[in-house]
Amino acid sequence: MLNVVLIILHLVAINIWVGGMFFIIVVLAKVVGTLEVPEQHIVWNAVLRRFFFWVWLAVMSLLGSGVGMILYRFGGLTAAPAYVVVMTGFGVLMALVFFLIYFVYYQKFQQQLLAGNIAATRDQLRIIRLLGIVNMVLGLCVVIVIGAGPHFSW
Repeated sequence: MLNVVLIILHLVAINIWVGGMFFIIVVLAKVVGTLEVPEQHIVWNAVLRRFFFWVWLAVMSLLGSGVGMILYRFGGLTAAPAYVVVMTGFGVLMALVFFLIYFVYYQKFQQQLLAGNIAATRDQLRIIRLLGIVNMVLGLCVVIVIGAGPHFSW
């Protein structure tokens, strides 16, 4: 029963994080791009603040449920199937990229936004978007491994 709860928590968290990135990058960015530049940055600040709250919950849930499943189901990473190790690698990379976005570029974005430095906020948003695309691709790879991994002979 514990394994089922961990799997459900894991899948919900990955859907929130990857789905949120897809929505922001593919859909919302086009709509926000129609606004004047100062308004774009105000909207991005509000969107990212709310999104990052959910990403933090997702990261904590994914790390917790992932470690739980690895220990409970396999007795550790060394005994886990290759697709689980691959998924773990992608997940750790995603978390590291998110930490970089949040602790470096988002903080700089907020500081520059408060200072009224539009050019600097634009630069920070470009980097956040690029790293967000990297993370979205990694997340889609995780989803592929979740679905296909158990069916391949690694």
